[in-house]
Amino acid sequence: CVCTVRCEQMMMMKFGKLVDVEAVQTLSGSRMLEEMRQEGRIREAEYTQELRVWQEKVVVARQALTEVTREHTERLKALNSLLRQQKELEEKLNARHRKMGTQFQGHRQAEEEERQRLQQLIQSQMGEMESLRQEIRVLSRKGGPVLPPAQPCSPRAHSHPLAFI
Repeated sequence: CVCTVRCEQMMMMKFGKLVDVEAVQTLSGSRMLEEMRQEGRIREAEYTQELRVWQEKVVVARQALTEVTREHTERLKALNSLLRQQKELEEKLNARHRKMGTQFQGHRQAEEEERQRLQQLIQSQMGEMESLRQEIRVLSRKGGPVLPPAQPCSPRAHSHPLAFI
């Protein structure tokens, strides 16, 4: 066939030898497949590199998270300690307030007792004064000499219950 001869002449001119056309077609299919495989390997290498970058970022982020968690834990411990101290101080303060209230109550009670004692003293002195006045009146009626008080008493002095003390 003329076509086959002509094809062989052209192969000789172009390639310098006869080339098996069927083998070239098979290789071209394999070539496309090989090119696709190569592209897949390139992409896989790129993805692997990107995965390493992200894994490193994850490691860094985990370390940062661990550090922040540690700092927050320390702050929570410090806060807990401060709250415990605050509670202790408030309890001490409340105890002192109660104690002070009891002391003031004790002072009030002591003052009240002192007031009552002084009132009883005043009453007894007033009774003694009255008995002395009565004795002075009795002695004055009998005609005996009655000496005046060493100091004259002012009218104002007689109005106060403690004037003769």
